[in-house]
This record gives sequence, C-alpha cells and structure tokens, in this order.
Amino acid sequence: MIVPLLLLPFVLNVMHTSAYHVGHRATCTKKKMCNGNLMCAYVCEPGSVQIDQWATNSLSYQQKLQFDDPLVISEFPSTHNSAISEAYGYGIEKYFISALGGGIDEDQGDDVGVGVCQYLSLIDQLRMGIRHLEIDVWWGPKQNHTRGDMVVCHSPVPLYPVGAVNRAAEDAGLDLQWDPKNMSCIGTKRLFTDVLKEIKGWMMQEENLEEIVMIYIDTKIFLPNSEQITKGTQDIWDVFGDMTYSIATDGSPLYKSRRDLLNAGKRILFENQKDIWLQTEGSVTPVVISPVLWTHQFDENSFQEFPNCTIEGDSEWYGSQMVRALSLSGIMESASRCGVNLISPDYINPDEMKMYVWSWDQMEPASLTDCVAMLPSGRWGTLPCDTALPYACADDKGVWSVNLDVTGAWAGDKAVCNPGFAPSVPHNGFTNAKLNLAGYGQTIWLNTLPQL
Repeated sequence: MIVPLLLLPFVLNVMHTSAYHVGHRATCTKKKMCNGNLMCAYVCEPGSVQIDQWATNSLSYQQKLQFDDPLVISEFPSTHNSAISEAYGYGIEKYFISALGGGIDEDQGDDVGVGVCQYLSLIDQLRMGIRHLEIDVWWGPKQNHTRGDMVVCHSPVPLYPVGAVNRAAEDAGLDLQWDPKNMSCIGTKRLFTDVLKEIKGWMMQEENLEEIVMIYIDTKIFLPNSEQITKGTQDIWDVFGDMTYSIATDGSPLYKSRRDLLNAGKRILFENQKDIWLQTEGSVTPVVISPVLWTHQFDENSFQEFPNCTIEGDSEWYGSQMVRALSLSGIMESASRCGVNLISPDYINPDEMKMYVWSWDQMEPASLTDCVAMLPSGRWGTLPCDTALPYACADDKGVWSVNLDVTGAWAGDKAVCNPGFAPSVPHNGFTNAKLNLAGYGQTIWLNTLPQL
C-alpha cells in the first residue's frame, strides 16, 4: 500500500482504530472479529463477561418475591434488539467507517445498516439477569432447507452508502478487502435455530432449571407465507420441545404465575406483533402469542414518573396490562418505580443491571442473621432484629397500612397490624414505592428474610 505523505497521519489513525471497540464497560475475554483486513473490532467472547454479583443476586431475590404473582404485575429485565449484538460480529464495521470519516459518530440510528443495539451476547445478557429478549428475524436465503431458513438480522440491504466508504478508502490508499453484504440480512451469518440453541443451552444449565424466559420475535416487514411461519414454529418446537408455552393450547399467560408455568413444565414463552404467527400448517401447533403481551411501548416523552405512573395518557394500566419502556436507559429507575414489566435499554452492561434493582440498598443484605427493613430511601437493609420499628402491613387489595405509633422487634407474619391488614413485603418497584410513601419515609420492618 503506497500512501501519499499528506494522508499518512490520517491513514495511521484509521489503521490504529481498525481493531478497536467502544468502551462497553464490561470486563471480559476479548476476541477480534473482522470484515476484511482492516474493519475489525475486539468484542466480548460469549459467556466471558464478568457480571455484577450484587445486581444479579438482587434480581434473583426480586424474582423469588414475584414467584406467585401473575405475570401481568411481574418484572422481566429486558433488552432491545437483544440478538443483534457486536459479540456476534454485527456492526463491527462502524468503528473503521467512523475513523475513515474523520470521527463521525456511527453508533446511532441503524448503525451502518445492521441495526446494532447491544455489545454483549445473549448468554451474557441472561447471565446478568435479563429475562426478556428481543430477536429480530427475516426469511433468509436457502441454506440447509429447500424452503430457506429464518435468519436473525435487522436490515434487508446495507443502509450505509457503501460507495462512499469505498471512495474514501481509495482516496486514502487503503485496500479494504471487505464484504459490504455483511452489514445487512444478505450477509447474515446467524440462523434463527442457532440463536434458539444458545438460549436453550443456558436454560438447561443446572443452576438455571427454574428460570423462565420470554422472547419477543420482532418480525421485520412480513414473512411471505404460512409455510415459512410453519418452518419457524417447527424450529422452536425442535429446540425447546414441551418446555415451550403454546398460545394454542395454554391460553393467555398474563394471569399465570411463574409457579404456575413451572408446575406445567413451561419455561419459555414467545410473543410477536404480527398474527401471521398463528397461521401454521398441518400438525404444527402455533406457539407464538400474538399480539404481544404488552400494550404500551414508550419512552420518557410519554411517561410520567411515580406517583403518577401515567403512560401515553393511561394511568389505569397497572394490573391489567404489561408495558414496555424502550431503548433509553435514562428512565430505567423511574420506570421500575412504577412497576413497568419490561424495561428494554440498548447496549446493556453489567453495571447498568443495578438500575433494575428496586429492593436492596448497595452492599445489602449486609447480614444474613439480621432482619429486613425498608430504609428512608425506599431501599432495603438489614438491622438487628430487636430494633423497635413500625411494620409494613397490607390488605388483600395491596393497600399499605403503616401505624407509626406501633413499633416493636421484627416479628415476621406475626407483626401487629390494623384490622383487615396483614404483615407483608413489596413484590415489585411500584408496590415498593407506594409503601415508602405510606410510611412517610420512615424505616419499616418487612415480612421477608435476607438471602443471597
């Protein structure tokens, strides 16, 4: 490669950044992935990310609190466009293209055409505590089957001006040796079945055998016919078998609990925005719930924080609908305080998993032999069990009662409550915020025990 002297500093900068990765704030084993000889990035090897153990433990604790609650008021930490991740090589071209363009930010919008929204693999998202995944699918080229295969990708063709990249590289004296098709569904390398198998592998690990996962299949544009839907549905049955929740035979899951699902042997649920997924052929039983379980998909512009908890003008959604906060990490904590079921940010990392936690305070539980109290902040901590505090009590409609004049040592389900109320504990971010309000920000005993 012969480079004009005036262009040498620029070319050196491009080549220096060609094996680069934007800081995704995750400690992991890095591997180099390339499209051509210069468009490279270091990504996290799937399964290698160092998780935040406090966040993961706290999320597991919250899930246990919700074990007998209907899904409609349960929380499933979620991600947007979960499978289109740099961990699989999607969007790695953008770092080189950014440098080639003089530092233009390509980490936005459709990410040079491939729609990248995550850094980390599905298995690492699951390891961190994500339980609702979004998988974008198209009908891909014929590969292993005469009818073709369902593939996981975002854009049908490269959306970025490929010619402009080639011209800039040529002006800089660079030979890219790249394949622009890899920035679209034309060059996708991931089959739908491979993605399903990755999720199944994690779910079948011994420590995860009671985990329930929800998957939103985002069908891009339209799958042409029921034959292809039948093939995709059969792929789901082939991978997950009887652990698959079927809308055709099991009905709506909204008012079923995690316990109900596990007792029935159902551990994975699929949902989709297009009812074509109900049109399977022959003996293939429909699996996918359509329309999706959530009725509002919103951002901060259509959301009012606690105590209003109004979404797109609707203040009556809680308890009757699931809802989803999309893409923006800035409303994760405020959405959690309203009990939003699915909070789906882009580019999740282990540190951000803390924003799904509404229960324990940082570094808590500090003791497994002390008792659990809500602190003035609304977070939970452990205190000596003989501390004199008021008790959290609720009626059968979930209305809180805190008598600040009645205090005593922690007493579990034998705590003193007003008539019609019983000792209780919040089960989600919304009920937690309401208890903090009912107790006027006082420290209050909760009817639960500390666990790791």
